[in-house]
Amino acid sequence: MNVAVAPDPVLPGPLSPELVLVSPPEVARLARKLLSPPPAARRAAPITQEAQLGAATLTAVWLFCLATTLGPLIFTALVTR
Repeated sequence: MNVAVAPDPVLPGPLSPELVLVSPPEVARLARKLLSPPPAARRAAPITQEAQLGAATLTAVWLFCLATTLGPLIFTALVTR
């Protein structure tokens, strides 16, 4: 947790971030001046294109889903005859 220590009489001691949120604007401005500068931002990784599924792969997934859905249904229908 960052705490600003202020020698100013407006801020009698350490000031928590939560207290700055509810302080008057002039006190909040003074507290922000006492903070150290933010660290430099890291560079974002380049965005890569996702591989698209080919027609054969998509057909295989479709058939697998169909088999896992209809397989137990057909099995149940045959057993209960």
